[in-house]
Amino acid sequence: MNSASRKVIVVGAGSGIGAATAALFYAAGDYVLAVDRKEQQDSPATDYAQVDLCEPKQIQRLLSEIGPGWDVLAHVAGVPGTLSAIEVLTVNYLGFRLMAEGMLPLMRPGGAIVAVASIAGLAWTQRTAELAGLLRCTTAAEVARWQSSQEPNYPPYSTSKEALILFAKQLATTAWSEHKVRVNTVSPGPVETPILPEFEQSMGKDLLEIARSTVGRHATVSDVAPVIDFLASSDSSWIVGQDIQVDGGFANSMMTAATLA
Repeated sequence: MNSASRKVIVVGAGSGIGAATAALFYAAGDYVLAVDRKEQQDSPATDYAQVDLCEPKQIQRLLSEIGPGWDVLAHVAGVPGTLSAIEVLTVNYLGFRLMAEGMLPLMRPGGAIVAVASIAGLAWTQRTAELAGLLRCTTAAEVARWQSSQEPNYPPYSTSKEALILFAKQLATTAWSEHKVRVNTVSPGPVETPILPEFEQSMGKDLLEIARSTVGRHATVSDVAPVIDFLASSDSSWIVGQDIQVDGGFANSMMTAATLA
């Protein structure tokens, strides 16, 4: 590691945006710990760790083993809505929460946490009351109990990303004031990754086709990973608690059309 290199953890580094993010940091000369539920990972990294975010004990084990002195947590891991509601909420919301809270004491001042959310979570501003109960959940069992009382037809994937964005914004305040660590999120639209067909299945292929036709194409990992890199860098040192939409303007076009209507 050269003197300018950082210590970086990329969660969800096994494929897609996570693999591209790990490769970007690694190419810059950073020490990269690539974390994924898969044992074998293709992304270039300094070291690898296998962790299933559905198992909070595995998260705690990782946190107890890695030691302090980290500069960046890039939390990219997530699962689509084709899985059960409990799995989706546990991985997408609780997995990030446990990683972020556990990492804060292990990070250097000036560090950054960047989590990948989704434009599917943009309704968080209208659902803060509903999400308050979920944000009080700190265990998988509590998440399951909370979900059992929710509207069954509301997409758990959207809920998981709404909760991630809202939790990250709340965490950003204390992370900055107490640890001098910045917390931000990135919300992509549809991205050409190996799990895109699962998103077409859970969200509806027609909806994703509307997104494609509105902005001309789906995103690639090369559209998203550099934004994560920027938010993790000193170039964004005054950006705290923000959700950056990386969707080619799709969400903006939908909201503008609704406002004009």
